[in-house]
Amino acid sequence: MSSASRDSETGLDDVLSETCSRLEATLAALCGRLVPFPAFMGMTTIQAVELEPALNPKTDRGCVVVTPDGMIAELDVTAIPGVVGVLEVDQVEEFKPLKNLSPEEYLIYLAAAIRALSEEARRRGV
Repeated sequence: MSSASRDSETGLDDVLSETCSRLEATLAALCGRLVPFPAFMGMTTIQAVELEPALNPKTDRGCVVVTPDGMIAELDVTAIPGVVGVLEVDQVEEFKPLKNLSPEEYLIYLAAAIRALSEEARRRGV
């Protein structure tokens, strides 16, 4: 790889990193304005907003959400047997941080999160 190509690639990486940082700050500000944070699919126990990116990511990652602290994660909800006679089924929620995302994929999820939370803020008149 030539020196010019490396410099160009490094410059692009810097721009992507700066863009991600700015979008993360915007996302954090939006999260702070949405109190209480939206409930996931009407469940009172989970605060998260499902992300539906306009562009399809490279890999199916399951249910990707943004949490009240601005983290973009995969939500895993597992049903477990509940106390007999009280609850038939209980659930365990786990937010798994997305790993090995390229900067481009991360930008797609950041944009989807900002879009979803902006729409929620508009609905609330915030």
